Amino acid sequence: MSHFVECQTEFRDPQALIAALIECGFRADQIEVHQEAVLLYGYRGDVRPQKAHVVIRRQHVGTAAKDVGWERPPNGTYRSWISEYDQRCRFDPAMQNRIKQEYAYQVISRQQRARGRSVERQRLPSGEIEVTIAGYR
Repeated sequence: MSHFVECQTEFRDPQALIAALIECGFRADQIEVHQEAVLLYGYRGDVRPQKAHVVIRRQHVGTAAKDVGWERPPNGTYRSWISEYDQRCRFDPAMQNRIKQEYAYQVISRQQRARGRSVERQRLPSGEIEVTIAGYR
């Protein structure tokens, strides 16, 4: 049986994290957002000691999956809770990388649009995102 592993991230903006998860294929109704952290569950429905503020429940992750969650500790930087099993399946390094890229794009896009600039992106064959910002004042 695999266990949860803490993965440090630089996520600070919950709206950007949610938008990134949606861009990575999760529907908005599959993503729970909580003011207070809630418990995560294992693949058999067993309660785990880990808690999270942003949660994707196991039925939306995959067969034999556990809940996946992002907890916001007092320092404001989210940490993710992803089981070893899920890190080999749906939340493999490529998916975690994609979430980070989408998150960065969401943050950059919001900041630049607030400054009156247009933002466009293109996904490269390598899977990376190329961002173009235009309209400097």
